[in-house]
Amino acid sequence: MTTRDELFPGTDPTSTAHREFDWSTTSLGPVEHWPAALVSAIRTVLPSEVGMLLWWGDDLVQIFNHAYTPMAGELFPKAVGQRAEDCWHFAWDAIGPLADEALGGTAVHRRRERFLLDRFGYPEETYFTFSYSPIRGEGDTVNGVFVATSDVTQEVLTERRLATLRDLGTVSVTAAAGVDSVCRAVLSRLSENRDDVPFAAAYLVGDDGLREVASFDTADAVLSTTDLGDVASRVAASGVAETVTVGPTSALVQPLLASSDAPTGVLVTGTSELRRVDDHYRVFLELVAGRITTALTDAHSYAAERRRAAQLEELDADKTRFFENVSHEFRTPLTLLLGPLDAVLSEAADHLDDRHVQALQSARRSALRLQKLVDTLLDVARADAGELRPRPEPTDAAALIRDAVNLFRDSTDRAGVELTIDSDTGGTLLDLDRTLWTHLVMNLVSNAVKFTTRGSIRVTLRGPVAEVDGARRLVLEVADTGPGVPEADRGKIFERFYQVAGVSGRSREGSGVGLSLVSDIVAALGGTVEVTENAPHGTVFTVVVPTTTADAEPDTVAPTDLVTDLGARYVGEAEQWRPIDSDGTRSTQAPPTDGQRRVLLVEDNADMRRYVTGLLEDQGWHVAATDEVDTALATARATPPDIIVSDIMLPGRSGLSLVDEARSDGRLVRVPIVLVSARTGSAQVIEGLRIGADDYVVKPFQPAEFVARVRVHLELARLREQLLGDAQREISSLRIALDSRSVLSQAVGLIMAQENVGPDRAFEIIAKRSQTDNVKARILAAQVVDDFVRELG
Repeated sequence: MTTRDELFPGTDPTSTAHREFDWSTTSLGPVEHWPAALVSAIRTVLPSEVGMLLWWGDDLVQIFNHAYTPMAGELFPKAVGQRAEDCWHFAWDAIGPLADEALGGTAVHRRRERFLLDRFGYPEETYFTFSYSPIRGEGDTVNGVFVATSDVTQEVLTERRLATLRDLGTVSVTAAAGVDSVCRAVLSRLSENRDDVPFAAAYLVGDDGLREVASFDTADAVLSTTDLGDVASRVAASGVAETVTVGPTSALVQPLLASSDAPTGVLVTGTSELRRVDDHYRVFLELVAGRITTALTDAHSYAAERRRAAQLEELDADKTRFFENVSHEFRTPLTLLLGPLDAVLSEAADHLDDRHVQALQSARRSALRLQKLVDTLLDVARADAGELRPRPEPTDAAALIRDAVNLFRDSTDRAGVELTIDSDTGGTLLDLDRTLWTHLVMNLVSNAVKFTTRGSIRVTLRGPVAEVDGARRLVLEVADTGPGVPEADRGKIFERFYQVAGVSGRSREGSGVGLSLVSDIVAALGGTVEVTENAPHGTVFTVVVPTTTADAEPDTVAPTDLVTDLGARYVGEAEQWRPIDSDGTRSTQAPPTDGQRRVLLVEDNADMRRYVTGLLEDQGWHVAATDEVDTALATARATPPDIIVSDIMLPGRSGLSLVDEARSDGRLVRVPIVLVSARTGSAQVIEGLRIGADDYVVKPFQPAEFVARVRVHLELARLREQLLGDAQREISSLRIALDSRSVLSQAVGLIMAQENVGPDRAFEIIAKRSQTDNVKARILAAQVVDDFVRELG
């Protein structure tokens, strides 16, 4: 015989409840009379850490362990010893058939079975994984049911909610999706989980307050109640979530944030009548609002990017129109410049002296350079607008390349650079756009001439070359021995306005669009361009362009005519990079005479160098000209000039380096420096003044103003040196007087320094004081010296 204390010995609430229960009130009777099979089953169930339940006898009286008690909820302890049907009456329609099946001798197993259980005073959505096993007695009879069960409700709910959050995260913010569309798309996804969100609505803040943009399951107007409207307005204003009762359930009203910290809307999410709003439930609803906020933020960002893209597109179109308009507007004044200049040079050059002819030629070269810049800007605008369309025609490519390259031969010969051409294409006529190819070749060759100060430039044309894919291509290479392009810059040099910093060449002038235009032309021709290293130094530009053999004879326009017309603009620019020894701007005067002002001019543009030299020499000043900083500093240190006039943009080091080094050199620290800049108000000018430049002149300048500024600084420097010389002489006189043995001489020297007078006047002062004070001059002189020494002490 087993007693209750022996059968239920535990101290946990479940064991205590079973021990204290009056089992005689059930069909099982007193514990002492229970069959051995039941006692054995109980002793198996109670120690288990898995929730286990026994239903015994015809009434299915319940006995369970402590691991099962949490599943009973508020039904414990009443569920102890209770008939199964009475305990689970609200779900017996689902549970009863399963129990009957087990009582019939068939084991039952279910996974994640859904039940509506009233364990906490309301119908609750729950999920269980369980097995019902028959407990057999003698004669294969079934005495009861053994139930092993696990509450997997939270696991099922978590998976379901995570799936909803994943779906919300896949809402696509497309080009046509505004914030209203995003709200509708998100709530459409949310409506697929009615178990957790039975109804919802999204409101956005507008000029007239909140407006509903999306909702589901709100046809009964539960979301239009006055209370909910007040709460939504309050949440939209404060940004703090609130819970409100809506019909038989509740709703969480949360702020929606998008483009700023201020709420841009409100999300109302209903809660299930079958679940208590615990921490897990609330976090899920907060995450829902967070996903919607993210989608709205993306929508705002997308819209902002679209507006920005539209603005940039409009700005780009404006820039293109500006380039086109300005380029066309420049053509008329350029025509009126070049026409008269050409006429004068061709008709009246014999009647002008060399200086005026050189001035006219310089003006013509500058006008041609301006025309090249205008044409380049127009080509850039056409490229940006996608209007660089090739117009191929039968062309002798080899002759075209030779003619284009040979225009630079005079410039390379004067610079001592070897120029070679290898452009044999076997006499085959090819379909080429002559204008684009001429611009392409001249841009690359002029770039090589600009940066190659010694060595060679090699131009090679190969083709048409048959490729693996059967296409025929023309290959152009321009190799130079210049400073090369650093590897880090090679991917950028074809970008618009990009210029490699710190690379020496003949000039720092340039718009930064030449190589980008090369890239645009090559792209229009359907080819590729790349830059590689030319060992041991220099660069190789390689252009590969598809081509076809021409079927017809070339027209009457010879390549030379086109090359001559376009080439004049490139060659005119190259002429302005002439070396300092070949442009005639080194002074041909004899060494400066005594008292003649000496000016050191630093300018890389040959025409500008000659022009400024003429202005300065007309003033009777001696001019020494150079084109880069290192030579200028060496010249100035050898013979310090009276003034230095320097451009800021120079090949290699800039004019700022010259100012910085001059102000650190004791021999040049007081030499005035005037900077010349084409950029008004630029940071470089400000930096130049900060580190010690005396003045700057902006191009273009008035000759009279330029000369006047240089004259002012020459005169200021002369006056400064004169004052310093006078002061030095006074100090020398004072030192000599003090070193003299004559006390009277010492006194005269001191009075000269104190009264700023000459020696005669100083002696008169001593004599007058001697007469007035009736003191001998020697004694008075001793007093003056003693007073000075005492003051020094």
